[in-house]
Amino acid sequence: MKLSKYVKLVKGGGYCMVAHVEDSGIWLGTRSAIFRATELPDMVGEEQVRTVLDMPEKAWEKVHFDERWEGTVKSIFGMNLSDYADGEQDTEKLKVMAAPDGLWCDCRRSMDDGELIFYREAMLSPLAEQIKESDYIRYTVRKMESGQRYLVVHDGFEVLAAIMPVRIVTEKYLADLSEFQALCTEQFYRERARGEFAAQETEEPDAEQIGMEDAPENEN
Repeated sequence: MKLSKYVKLVKGGGYCMVAHVEDSGIWLGTRSAIFRATELPDMVGEEQVRTVLDMPEKAWEKVHFDERWEGTVKSIFGMNLSDYADGEQDTEKLKVMAAPDGLWCDCRRSMDDGELIFYREAMLSPLAEQIKESDYIRYTVRKMESGQRYLVVHDGFEVLAAIMPVRIVTEKYLADLSEFQALCTEQFYRERARGEFAAQETEEPDAEQIGMEDAPENEN
């Protein structure tokens, strides 16, 4: 875990959570995600945590600090963060993102029941390098006793983090999406009629940025 990236999330969200887990070690959290940080030295209290995170006092004054002691990694804020959990489902990432009101969210689909999980991948920035470099990253969906789902990030057999989903699908969102789809359909046929983006019979081109050199020159 990249500690400096976690600190950036803490500063941006104004919240820092430290969980001391008896059978695991230290976990660090934000309001929407929690990260394994068992490689860090033991730290208790605001002053030690602030020192380890290397945060200036003025910046720390704007942060709400939450410190907890948990008995087992199988129940941290109601989440099972052990290496394996009964009933967890593998997921696949969808190609399309959602961005209601400018809030960019990735989406993963549960392989068993097909349920969609929207989440802010930016909130996993402390793990970005590890996720990019490892060949064994996978995402699973688990359930709390309340039925609330959460997304778990694994590297091989080790759990790295968990992130809570974002509620995206509402009646308003579906209406906006339907309207947007209709507008895109109109635009597709409009462009095809102009011949600017003629579709191939067997394969359509991917989306691409139109460059200035593609713009027609003015005829004098």
